[in-house]
Amino acid sequence: MNRLVVLLVILLACVSTIPLANGADNTTVSVSGNVTVTNGTANGDTITVTPLDENYRRVGDSVNTTVSDGSFNADNVTKAPLYYVRLSHGDLAHYVLTQNTDGLSFDLGPTISGRVVTENESAVPNAQLLVASPTGPPVGQVNASKNGTFEFGPVESNTTYTLWMRIAGVPYKKTITTGANATNVHFVKREPTGKETNLTVSGGDPASHVIQVSPRQNGSGLSVVETLSINNTGNQPFVGPVHIALPENATPTGAMFRNRQTTFTRHDNGIDVNATIAANDTAQIGVAYNLKGREIRKSLSHDTDRVAAVLQGYNLSQISHSSNLRPGSAPISMLTNQAPIQSGNEIHINVPKNARQMANNQSVDDDGGSNGSDFPVTILGLSFLSIVIGGILLYRVL
Repeated sequence: MNRLVVLLVILLACVSTIPLANGADNTTVSVSGNVTVTNGTANGDTITVTPLDENYRRVGDSVNTTVSDGSFNADNVTKAPLYYVRLSHGDLAHYVLTQNTDGLSFDLGPTISGRVVTENESAVPNAQLLVASPTGPPVGQVNASKNGTFEFGPVESNTTYTLWMRIAGVPYKKTITTGANATNVHFVKREPTGKETNLTVSGGDPASHVIQVSPRQNGSGLSVVETLSINNTGNQPFVGPVHIALPENATPTGAMFRNRQTTFTRHDNGIDVNATIAANDTAQIGVAYNLKGREIRKSLSHDTDRVAAVLQGYNLSQISHSSNLRPGSAPISMLTNQAPIQSGNEIHINVPKNARQMANNQSVDDDGGSNGSDFPVTILGLSFLSIVIGGILLYRVL
């Protein structure tokens, strides 16, 4: 459960701890709203308002205020495109991400209740459940009773929450909506499976399979990082190795699972990365590798909905590729898929030595020289993907 908590609080941690973005506006505004609690009161509760830019970076200090007579008003908040508002009510926290500075509303009343059971309807005693908000951070947690029953609240009306549970290292997930299915919740602890047939590469935003291609410094060939959003479409948790196919001439240098470095097992046609993925959940798996040659030719290991091959710094008109890829409409050199690609189908991208394009629009040889940019051989190189994400955000497969 601790690892799940860490994953879910990433957004909240970033909001509260990252440095201020450059160019913050000195103008301030007031952020106001109302809080209602069925059969209770929010008076004295703490409201925290954090100003953010369009990239969710903090652009001013967080401002605290309290609820009085069912309303709140936070003064001297740095004017910003977005505001992240947090309400602390008892042991629970509730969140709003908004562009507005007034008319905000927290309506607390419903409870989430149900029972944790096995597939044969036996109670799962003392299970610990984490309740996550629509924006990701946890609202709070609750322990089930010896009979597997639990109750949690108050929470917001007409809001979708995610229940998380981890038992013996296996994650479980259930999504509920207050006012629709939040009472008498049947949370089933199913036995995990290792069948990869339940896995697809989908659910990524803006692409589910990102291939980042860079030149190698002081040598021929390419450095490649592939990041896949693996979606477990089954009703059982997946526990086991996930296979990622690699080109024949690839030398893997690192792997990641859920943004953490992990080990991998090398095979003739790719690598295996151990993963635990809840039913109906998506997790990122990545691999970094070097190529001696100039061609990426490989079969896809899983059905894939959206591919984005980012060739930053290369002249796209000089690159050849398979017919199931096409140039993407983005401010960076990128190839995308024409249509979803099924498992076993092949893609290939050929990057000639003279395809590298500099700022003066003149091509330059990749081999040797200070113009090359060697991709780090450790898994830390995967963080380079953040550089291109802004360009990819403009991409949508037709």
